[in-house]
Amino acid sequence: MDVLVRVFRDDSYADVLLDAKFRDHAIPKADRSLAMEIVHGTLRNLGYLDWILTRFYRGAWRRLPDAVRCNLETALYQILFLDRVPAYAAVDEAVRMARQDGGDRPAGLVNGILRNILRQDVMPEPPAIGEDPVRFITIRHSHPEWLVRRWVEAFGAERTVRICEAGNTRPGFGIRVNPIRTARETVRETLESDGFDVRVSPLLQEMLVLGKAGDIVRSASFREGLISIQDVSAALAARLVAPEPGEIILDMTAAPGGKSFHMAELTGDRARILAMDIHPHRVRKLRETAGRLGLKAVHPVCGDGRRPPLLFADRVLVDAPCSGIGVIGRRPEIRWRLRESEIGPLIRIQEELLESAAERVRPGGVLVYSTCTVLHEENRIQIGRFCGRHPEFTKEDAAGFVDASVVTDGFVETWPDVHGMDGSFAVRLRKRESNHESQP
Repeated sequence: MDVLVRVFRDDSYADVLLDAKFRDHAIPKADRSLAMEIVHGTLRNLGYLDWILTRFYRGAWRRLPDAVRCNLETALYQILFLDRVPAYAAVDEAVRMARQDGGDRPAGLVNGILRNILRQDVMPEPPAIGEDPVRFITIRHSHPEWLVRRWVEAFGAERTVRICEAGNTRPGFGIRVNPIRTARETVRETLESDGFDVRVSPLLQEMLVLGKAGDIVRSASFREGLISIQDVSAALAARLVAPEPGEIILDMTAAPGGKSFHMAELTGDRARILAMDIHPHRVRKLRETAGRLGLKAVHPVCGDGRRPPLLFADRVLVDAPCSGIGVIGRRPEIRWRLRESEIGPLIRIQEELLESAAERVRPGGVLVYSTCTVLHEENRIQIGRFCGRHPEFTKEDAAGFVDASVVTDGFVETWPDVHGMDGSFAVRLRKRESNHESQP
């Protein structure tokens, strides 16, 4: 409950808060798993939970204290979605917490609402999907209405349901093996012996996928720099860059550094990769990660990617700030935090980064633009406008660099409902050797 309160009050990420709680308290492994399930499950189903709770609360729902509201949400999630938690136990615990935090009045409110819900033979349901598909999907599958409306208009109600269902299921946990220090099969055997469910990614030979993350960051493989945590969809961008030893590569928005370090590994740690980030604390984190992985090719630089160093790079990666819609299965709080009005300012930042990158790519060099969103205005439309302004750049077919199953119309496009991984986009652009049109 405390984690959920802080997610909404402080705009924090649930996983970060949970990790901090687990570090500060000696919580048994089974209880850590339950806590993670309740937090993530409540966030994924929040729209539906709130819709039901507002049927039984007669006041202004949003005016309730955060602790009371989150208490009710977590209790109802356990009642409706968790088989191993008896309903009476969820209610008793919620009432106990309400009394502990606020006294008899909030305890009575929580008790009355939850016991009234338990007396119902059938839970309330939103209008049928045939009557109002946007409203039904918004409520039943707990996604923001503005996003559901966009998807229904673009793909129809049936596909939108599949997208939202995938967004309510956490995808597999990606692990990238560091070939500078070990071999994939060695890591796989070690992780399996440690009790992890491991499979090899069919898309990238350097990637493994875990059924559950578990305590992977506390494993010896992680501490010793043998592995990094990265979704397969994010790893596709480095493959699209296709870096070569000896090249100068600029990663304009590098933190937390997954793509920079991946490119270093692909070059055998024999490139010069400038990993930029505007935040000093993130640059410090990049240096720490470089030390853990034992990679010398990555050179963290503090600076604004919109005003990078005056240099020409053989390859430039713009892993742009974006809406993050592609990773709502992994970070469910994003869907409740993001407003449609925020998309426009993000698009302008992306444009500024692309304009800056265009000046830094040497003639004949490569520019790769990637995002973790599935919104076309941040992806295809953004690149279409950029190429219209810069005819010196030509799109190269991504199928020449990554598996064709994740390529559509020459772009890398992954969808959780289709590929079982985070949603993402990437495009590879080649800059013409000469900036001048040849004369007849």
